[in-house]
Amino acid sequence: MPQKCTIKKIKWIPLPRTEKAEVLRNPYCGLYAIFRFYVNSERIQEGAFIEDIKTDLTQQLCLVEINLLPFNEVPLPESALQIVRRIIHHFSSQGKQIILRFVYDWEGKGVLNEPKDVSIILDHMSQLSPLLKEFTDNIYILQGLFIGSWGEMHSSRYLSERNMTRLARHLYECTGDKTQIALRCPSFWRMIFKTYQPLDEETAFTDIQKARFALFNDAIMASEADFGTYGSISLADTKAYGDKWLREEELEFQNKLCRYVTNGGEVINECRYNDVEPAIETLKKMRVSYLHCEYDEVVLNKWRANRYGSANSVWKDKTAFEYIAAHLGYRFTLGEATLSIHGDKCSLKAVVKITNMGFAPCYHKFDVKFVVRTASSSEVYECAVETDTRRWMPNEKVELEAFIPVREWSQRSYILCFGIYDVQSQQPIQIANTFSTTDHTGMYSLGNFILKDSRKSG
Repeated sequence: MPQKCTIKKIKWIPLPRTEKAEVLRNPYCGLYAIFRFYVNSERIQEGAFIEDIKTDLTQQLCLVEINLLPFNEVPLPESALQIVRRIIHHFSSQGKQIILRFVYDWEGKGVLNEPKDVSIILDHMSQLSPLLKEFTDNIYILQGLFIGSWGEMHSSRYLSERNMTRLARHLYECTGDKTQIALRCPSFWRMIFKTYQPLDEETAFTDIQKARFALFNDAIMASEADFGTYGSISLADTKAYGDKWLREEELEFQNKLCRYVTNGGEVINECRYNDVEPAIETLKKMRVSYLHCEYDEVVLNKWRANRYGSANSVWKDKTAFEYIAAHLGYRFTLGEATLSIHGDKCSLKAVVKITNMGFAPCYHKFDVKFVVRTASSSEVYECAVETDTRRWMPNEKVELEAFIPVREWSQRSYILCFGIYDVQSQQPIQIANTFSTTDHTGMYSLGNFILKDSRKSG
């Protein structure tokens, strides 16, 4: 007959914690570097072979650009496809989440260099499809639709609604169901999906096409219009889905859309829009998850030369650049943690409050759990938490709870731990608190507790 445990009293001793002012090494967000290849060469422009390329260990993301120009009139040969495979495999073997961009131009001559017939682009997408689906766990974002100067969807012969819709649909069908496809302007998103409304909670993270289409911007805060990303038409006066709206209206659209899909890119052209205070507000509004770490150096150095944070802030001694780098994407901070006896007297109720302090959500459903263990880890008990981390929005406090049965426990003194884990990247998620992890699995100690006057009956 199974034993029944009755808990009469516990002593809960929470551990103190404060936010720490440092960049966390978490998947799917942060600074990135660019790596460029021609599809007919195993060398990058600097002359190194694919396998010789070293990446920054502190960066989870990398932007890999592959230039298809040598085959802009013909199908990709098998040798080119094998080079693409080697490139993707090299970065995935280093544990990187890849932002992938296929281009035909690095000279600002999109119309001249891209294929003369859209069918060639569609065929190239089809040829690459098996690789894109094979590496779906490693290819986080595909930027652009293969068209335009630098692959940025401008200076192209294929910007009509018909061509863009056709390219977007085919690329969607050629990619794995975990890969987001990023468009260069919010107006392109509206034009392709023929709506003025961004994603909502019901359509987010579903199998429908528009739920996988995100944004990128390689002219963030470059000017009033972000160098042509936005326009001069008010939403109230818009007559076509492809109209580019006024800056503030476009920022508001991104704020809503990017609750559920990613946004990121480059900051360029030092100006008042990328001064520290407006820059941080814009990055928050856009829900930016990733930024190029090298460009524009003038803007980045402006941030490095200035501080952000009040005198009593944990960030008071850090630069604005450090603050921005630490808040790209999601940044989870733990608050109050409590442990009490549940009403059945046979389990404990664990509660912790957590806040996403980053600029954006995580866009991934992580595993979340409480763990009870002895100091020596001779006893370890896990309890999963029912929650959807994709919906932990910035600055919204989330309260998590779990009921932990104690029937098998044999000791009086235990430690309550908490952890978040990403199955896809196989990484524990770092939390922005001063306490350190207790073991290699990335579990954080919330506090100690002692069971008093527990009784078992059978």
